[in-house]
This record gives sequence, structure tokens and C-alpha cells, in this order.
Amino acid sequence: MKLIGRRSIASVLRWVLGFMNVFVTLCAVAAGLLFVAALVAPDFAAGLIDGLSDTNANPSRDLLLSERVTYAAAFVATASTWWILNHLRRIFLAVNQGDAFEPANVGRLRGVGLGLIGVQVSSAILTFSAPLAEGVGGRDYDADLGAWLGILIVFMLAEVFRQGAAMRDDQQMTV
Repeated sequence: MKLIGRRSIASVLRWVLGFMNVFVTLCAVAAGLLFVAALVAPDFAAGLIDGLSDTNANPSRDLLLSERVTYAAAFVATASTWWILNHLRRIFLAVNQGDAFEPANVGRLRGVGLGLIGVQVSSAILTFSAPLAEGVGGRDYDADLGAWLGILIVFMLAEVFRQGAAMRDDQQMTV
């Protein structure tokens, strides 16, 4: 199987990312609606958390700050994942067309890095807020060094792509 072009690995990966994007989009919309519900109808959001944690629903219970933070962090995590998938799909499209070092891929790689930061930050927030929202004691956050190094590598790759795009433009200008 070839790496680029029709029926290549890049086109298969782009198709798989598109398939995953459908489900992540649905999850992001659901998380966004739950976050809005936590702001607009706190009784509904409190009842949902009570139902998920198998506790008796108290209709007069106020929504705790940790529960609102949990809904917000869940929305940020799913929206960041959606952002990453869309940027990766566009990068694979450019690679599939044989133009990996186009200047737009620099911004796309930086966007992937920012999305990965959003996922890691929301993961840290969820580590503390979700157990508190369920009424369980807090958990210790274990920083995933591999994920943070991966983010650094993505930003370094963006600079490599920037230099590659500049070299490609210089080569095209040479007669």
C-alpha cells in the first residue's frame, strides 16, 4: 500500500479520523448542552449527577461549584478533541495531495498542540472536580510526562514544517 495519493495510508487515516469525528462531535454537543443546562437549569444538572452517582435525588439541592466545573471541563475536553481531529484531517488531506509542507500545516500543527494542552488541562481539572461532584474524596493528579513531551514535540514539528515550507518556497523560486 502506498503512503500518499488515492487508496493510500494517508487517505485511510483521514477516513478513520472522519469517522471518529462524527462521534466526538456528538459528544461535544452533548457536553456543551449539559454545561449550558448546568448554568441555566441547575436542578436538572444536579439531578443528573445524583442519578449517575446512584444517590437519592434531592430536588431542592443546589448545584455545587465542583459540579459546574466538571461540566465545563468535560466540554473543554470534548471540544479540544474535536479541534485536534479536524486539524489532523486537514493535515492528512494536504499529505494525501502531496503537499505536506504547505504553510497552512504549520498553523494546523500548532492548533493540534493547543488542543492537546486543552485536553491535558481539562483532564487535570476533571481529576479534582469529578470525585468532589460525586461526593467522593479528591484524587491525586499524576502529571502524564509523556503527554506533555508529546505536546512539546508537536510544537517542534510545527517549526520543522515552517522551515520545510520556507525551503519549498525557496526551491520553487529558484530557476
